[in-house]
Order: sequence, then C-alpha cells, then structure tokens
Amino acid sequence: MTPTLVWKAIVERRVKLPVVGESADGLWNHCLELGFDDPEILKEIFLYARILKEDHGRAWPALYVTVVGHHLRAGPRTPTKAWLCHARLRKHFPPSNEQLQQLLALVIYDDELRQVFLRMHKDFPFARIYDDAIPELCKQGLLAMAILWHRKLFARGDLPSDPKSAEPVLQHLAHVGDKIRLMKYSQLMAAAGISSKKEVIRKVDSSRPTDNKELMNQVAETPGTPNPDKRFYDHFSSRLFATEVFCLDTIISTLVFLNTVQIGPLALRELAARELSHNPFHRALQRRLDQLKEGGISIGQSAFSIVVSRLVKEGNDDLLRNVITCNLHPDTFEDEKLQELLLSSYQEQHDTIAFNRTLATLTAKIPSDNAKALETRRWNLILRCYLTRRELPGVKGVLEKMKDHQMQIEPRSTAYVNETLLSRRQVGRRAASTKELNLLIRIWQDALLSGGAVPPGAWVEILKRLGMSGRLVTFERLALWLATWYSSQAFQISQTPMLQQNTRLLPPPASVQHKAGNPLHPAHAIFPISMLQGIVAWGPTWTWGLLLLRKLRDRNVHVPEPA
Repeated sequence: MTPTLVWKAIVERRVKLPVVGESADGLWNHCLELGFDDPEILKEIFLYARILKEDHGRAWPALYVTVVGHHLRAGPRTPTKAWLCHARLRKHFPPSNEQLQQLLALVIYDDELRQVFLRMHKDFPFARIYDDAIPELCKQGLLAMAILWHRKLFARGDLPSDPKSAEPVLQHLAHVGDKIRLMKYSQLMAAAGISSKKEVIRKVDSSRPTDNKELMNQVAETPGTPNPDKRFYDHFSSRLFATEVFCLDTIISTLVFLNTVQIGPLALRELAARELSHNPFHRALQRRLDQLKEGGISIGQSAFSIVVSRLVKEGNDDLLRNVITCNLHPDTFEDEKLQELLLSSYQEQHDTIAFNRTLATLTAKIPSDNAKALETRRWNLILRCYLTRRELPGVKGVLEKMKDHQMQIEPRSTAYVNETLLSRRQVGRRAASTKELNLLIRIWQDALLSGGAVPPGAWVEILKRLGMSGRLVTFERLALWLATWYSSQAFQISQTPMLQQNTRLLPPPASVQHKAGNPLHPAHAIFPISMLQGIVAWGPTWTWGLLLLRKLRDRNVHVPEPA
C-alpha cells in the first residue's frame, strides 16, 4: 500500500494517531512529508489535527514548528507559504517558546525570513526571544536591524531577562549620541524590573567612549522614579487578558514572572470582562484582584480602577457590570467635567443605571466610611445637574433637601450658579431680567450658612443688578445681611445652631482678621467706593442712600468721606 493510500485509510477509518513519543513523531513526520508534496493532503492533515484536538483533546505538539520550519528552510518563495501555514495553525496549535527559538535560528541570517518571522512573532504575546535575537543581530553587525527588533519586541512585551542582552543596543545608542532613545529604553528596562536604571547605565558605561560621559550621566541622574509610557504597558497587558486562548491564571502568572508592578485601566477592564459570566460577578472579580495583589501587582489609582474596586467591595453587581460593559473608554473616567455633563444627560433621559454609574464614578475617591461626605457630594452633583439645564424647580427641591439635612453647598456648586443662572449684561446697562437673582441669592446665602464659601467680590454683580433695576428693598436687605455676615461672623455662628457644629469650616471673624478700613477686609470687596456712590445714585431720594450708608457703617463697613 502506498503512503498516500495509508493516509487515506487513516482518515476514512478515523484512526487516532498517537501524539506523544518517538512513534508519534515518526508517524506525523511521515504524514507531513506527503503533505509537503501535495498541498491538498496538507490541508487534510490540518483538518484531521484540528478535529483530533477539538473532539478528543489531543494534539501533536510539534505540528506548528515542523510545518512552518519546513517552509522557512525550503528556499525561494517559501516565506509566503510559511506565513499561510502560520495563519492556519497559530490559533489552535501555537508553538512553545522553545519552538519559536528553534524557528529564530532558521531565520536569523536571512533578511526576508527575518521579516516574516517578526510578523509571526506578533501573534504570540508570550513569546520570549529577545535574549537570543538581539545579541545575535548585533554580533552580525546589523545594529540598525537590532534596534528595530529591540523596539518592536519591547512594544510587544518581549523583554530581556538579563540586562546583558540589551547592552549592545544601549552601547550603540551611546556611541551615536542618541540621548532620547537611550533614556527611553533604559527607563523602560528599569520600570520592568529587569535592573535599576543606574545598573543599566553602569554596564553600558564600561564600554562607551569617554566623550559621551555627560550624556550617560544625564540618563543615570534623571530625577524621580522612571516613568515609562503607561499606555504601552496597559496596552500590552490588556492584549494578554483579551486573548481567550490563554486562561487568566496563566496570564497573571506571566505578568508576575515579568515583574509587572501595575496594570492599567484597559487591562483591568479586559480582565473583568473575562469574568462577566460568573455569578456573583463581584466575588469572581475579587478573587482575580486578590491574585494580582498576592503577585505584587497593583491596579493603580486611575478613576476607573478606583470605581471598580469600590463596587467590588460593595458587592454592587449591576453597577459593576455596567462600568465594565459601557461604551466609555476607561480614560474618560478621569475627565470629571465630561462625567458631570454625562450625569446631567442621563438624569434628563431617566437612564437610571447610567446615572448611578456616573454618580459612583464621581464619588469613588471619597472614603466609603464617610457617609456624610458621600451624601454631600452626591447632592451637590445632582444640584449642578439641574443648574446645568436651568431647571429651577429641581434646583429649589435639591436646596430644600440639602438644607433639611444640613449639607454643605460646595464652592464648585456656587460657581455653577453664577455661570448658569446669570444672564449677560452690557457694562453700564441694566440687565434685561432679574428674576433669577432671588434664587441665586438664596443659594449663596445657604452656601455660607452651611459652612461653604462664596468669594466676597462675587456679590458685587448681584448688588449692581438689584440697584440698577430699582429693586431697592431687596438691595437694602441683602446689603445689610452681607455687612453683618462678613463683618461679624462670630455673631452669625452664635445665632445659627447649625454653624455651631461647623465652626472649623469658617475663617476667623472678619473683624478679627482685618479692620473695616483695611482693603483686605471682605466688606471692602463688596462695597468699594463705586458701590457706595451707586447707593446714593440709585435711591429714590438722596436721603435713602445716606441712611443706608449710615446703617452699613454701623455694621463695620468702611464708608469714607467722599462717599
């Protein structure tokens, strides 16, 4: 019976070839020899091997290296065949690192084969060939090629296990004075835990020209901890976690082996996505986070990482799943302005889960055991949502709730009031409308009474609008309130039970800090000479203005003679 008929019989009778031992190697090599002569038989062998693996969990471990290696050795035009076979076998029959090193030995002396192999290498995140490839390329005098491979291997996470392997590249960069790349690669190696940056420099320094001494010192003495491109490491780690052919235990073990000290938000999201099918989700993810921690790997302090960690501890599976599966890039969690705009949008659309997710993101950095601070921040965020959309009933409702629960109005919220409620006004002209002033005054007064802060000068525009529009009753009431507040806060503290519990949030009484005539006194910012002159000009009679100035002076507002 001819070899071809023997193969046909194996296929037709569904004979299961052995996959381990010398007899297995002999049988598979014999079948592949037929395939190398007949492309159709080679396709049948690939299909047979895949069925054997999928149905029976058995695979001949040398299939990839034997087939690809044959085509890499076979001569002209074979690199294309080698690539095609690689494409068919890489997913189901990936080579071991030792087998990749065997293939490297076949291609290292041929430029065309090297290019094909470098493309193949990209498909294997666990490949570790740096220690073999770079020194050999440098030995051949192919320094430009060595630097190219060095850059690509680093970008793929294929790092040297010993700094000696990278010395030829660093020495060459030192010789040519390439300061930027020398600094970059020495920092990357130090950050990867291969050696300290000074060790790298010292080893390179032993063989460098003396005229590069200053350059080497600059690299060695770069202040602070090496700060490599975090996106590079995050991208590499995220690619590993997204590769489903490798189990998570293996990936985490590999990162530990590589002395990885931190994964970024992209990698964390891919890791979490692999555990979405588990229920409860937070427990499965907590187990993975514990694995990372035991291996000395941190998830960092990015906003995304913090909110994931918080939700895992709280056991909030619904929000946790939404954080992992939402269409927002993890980096957008750092942008608080964007998150607040999204919060307002989700509130308007009644998208409860997205709203709660964003609220959790914006409050994640507040300690979970500080319930008062958490509630205060949440309600300030909700207040700003209503302010952003100028929904005044909503603003009033939130203010009532915050007042009832003695929550402080944050400075950022008071700034929002000015930005969103005040209409434009031309200098020297009265405002078209002053309806919003009542609400604005109430918000700022509540902010002060709750222990918040409003810059004294911010009241000037409010007073101007009231005075120029003829709302003199409101003007006088507000002016006297401000004079009393800023000139004698001790009086306000004694009269307000709520503030008796929050005196630490307030500055010392203004009368203690600065005397009334001092330009630094808060009242001076509210009632400059132009405001005092306006009081007389805006009044129905000059006597009204003079009487108000006297009342202000009685409350420690400095009223100079020219007024």
